Amino acid sequence: MNAISKEETILFARQLALAIRSDLPLTGSLELISEKTDHPGLKKVLSEMVDDLNMGEMFSDVISKHEVFLTPFMVQMVKIGEESGNMPEVLEQVAQTYEKQLESGNKLRAAVTYPIILTGLMFGVIILLIVQVMPMFNDVLKSLGGEIPGFTKVILDVSLFLRDKGLIILIVLAIIVIGFYIYSKTEDGIAFMDRLKFKLPIYAGINASLLATRFARNLGTLIKSGLNYQQGLELIKPTMNNKHAEDMIGKGIDGLNQGESLESVMDKMNLFPPILMKIFGVAEKAGQMDRALLTAADEMEKELDYRIARLTNVVEPVLIIILSLIVGFILVSVVLPVVNIMNSIG
Repeated sequence: MNAISKEETILFARQLALAIRSDLPLTGSLELISEKTDHPGLKKVLSEMVDDLNMGEMFSDVISKHEVFLTPFMVQMVKIGEESGNMPEVLEQVAQTYEKQLESGNKLRAAVTYPIILTGLMFGVIILLIVQVMPMFNDVLKSLGGEIPGFTKVILDVSLFLRDKGLIILIVLAIIVIGFYIYSKTEDGIAFMDRLKFKLPIYAGINASLLATRFARNLGTLIKSGLNYQQGLELIKPTMNNKHAEDMIGKGIDGLNQGESLESVMDKMNLFPPILMKIFGVAEKAGQMDRALLTAADEMEKELDYRIARLTNVVEPVLIIILSLIVGFILVSVVLPVVNIMNSIG
């Protein structure tokens, strides 16, 4: 069974926190949430949890059986809440953590989706111009006679080729896209795509900021709840949703086990700006690393919002200018010979 979505996790955590604050017994709280949810997987898990609780098991043991579905991060936080007696507060922290992740992820997707759509429209206009409009100019130039410039002839030949072989080209492109999609779902493909996210121009910086923010907020929350650095890194490793970042965190765990400081380990991960690393060094020695991480997450989130807004503001005019230049070049390269031939006839 796949893990529950962030939206469902947030709702579940908030509902459970509210029910516990209302002094409802734990089994009654889970039964009430089960009645209200539309998620079949969650409904099944909650029913199994109620049965186990009625058998006398501890909630931390019960929820551990569903770690894959509810995510290790949430399961560990519930254990911390049960041990500390602050279950509602811990559940609120879980909900807030996932809300921040969801909000940042949605902003990034929105920022990337818009340029992709605009680029697709741009290529659509160019292809339409080449395939539909250019052949008409070709007929006009042939009927008028005269010498056709070399670059104009190249554009006209390309337009005729695309018009005549368009279906074959579309089939080939579809095969390539489907093949790449299938590859991207394999283990090697996922690793390749995750590495690529750190190398793409513009997007790489935004993606790095997003992962660094997620890392800092999750680790800060776990350290604040009483976990040590190694335990925190182990739990947030699968929450990164990026194989490259997970590998870096894995190396960080190895470094901690070998006696390195968290500051040194985080510096080797190369996830944070240098100025923040200096703050972390002071915070670790002062025993305030959780506060420093959460503060860093807030600051990097602001920076991420600024980068995303700047990307949207810059990409739109740049793509429009590029489209205008390409369309203008194509039209001028064909219209100019027509004008020259008409002038020579006149």
